Amino acid sequence: MKRMILVLFLLGIVATGFGALKVAIVAGDAIGDRGFTDMAYIGIQEAEKQFDIEYKVFECHVDPSKYFDSLRAAAMNYDLIFVDPGYFFDKELAEVSAMFLSKTFVYIDGASDLPNVVSVPFKQNEGAFLAGCLAALLTDKTELCKINSEKIVGFVGGFDMPVIRDYQVGYEHGVRYVDPEVKVIARYAGDHYDPALGKETAYSVSKEGADVIFQAAGPTGLGILEAAKDYGFFAIGVDTDQGYLQPGFIVSSMMKKVDVAVLDIVRMQVENKLEKGSLHVYGIANGGVGLAYNEFMMDTVPASVYIEIREIQEKIANGEIVVDSYLN
Repeated sequence: MKRMILVLFLLGIVATGFGALKVAIVAGDAIGDRGFTDMAYIGIQEAEKQFDIEYKVFECHVDPSKYFDSLRAAAMNYDLIFVDPGYFFDKELAEVSAMFLSKTFVYIDGASDLPNVVSVPFKQNEGAFLAGCLAALLTDKTELCKINSEKIVGFVGGFDMPVIRDYQVGYEHGVRYVDPEVKVIARYAGDHYDPALGKETAYSVSKEGADVIFQAAGPTGLGILEAAKDYGFFAIGVDTDQGYLQPGFIVSSMMKKVDVAVLDIVRMQVENKLEKGSLHVYGIANGGVGLAYNEFMMDTVPASVYIEIREIQEKIANGEIVVDSYLN
């Protein structure tokens, strides 16, 4: 009888514990960042509903002193480790992935050539192209109360780095595609975590005539969105759907759907289809990037503009439009 009880106990452990895929998200920021961490968290919560997984989010709060220890702790205790965003952890990932070659790491928002790292870059240039088209179409609608007659739009980045330059290049291409006569004023705040600086930078761009400003600046961008309300221009958010932050002033957001990528990667791992070292690119064609089409957009954007944007999106998806990229 004791032997039978022991067998059943061990079978129970196997069924309830060992069978679950253990997934970690090592976040450069923290839950509540209104950006990548929140999107990854949404994705892993959905994955938990669909699959037999256990997960933990390691929050680093943009503190580089936590990067190595958090990544190592995740690798010691979990099998699939999302590194979000990967470029925060380049040095640490090289070290830790070499220590845990049997584990699979997932580099979010970029690419790595490390052997046990799966790369998940996004075509932010494509989503930014749509943002540029939207800005150019709106700046011509002088009947809208926040639009002037100068045909100037703006772009404000955070850190001056290749991925943010890619946003700028895509945005400017989108503006030119709609109307080559529209001027783009581009500025960099020089920081991703200073909303006050973002607000100041956006104000200077608006004072030069920009009536629509696209921000790609992380938490610094929250100040840019606040400036839209305070100084009376339209803004386009980034990464997540930010329309609720300043309704009536944020006409849309260019979303990187990290949640979709996280769910996809977990599914592939569960189905034993995920290969270490593989590359999985997310763009408009596979729903990885795009504008937020919601009630905030419907309340501010004329129907004709909405229809034209959807038509342009389809042209990118089918390859009719190839968007310029800083990264090529």
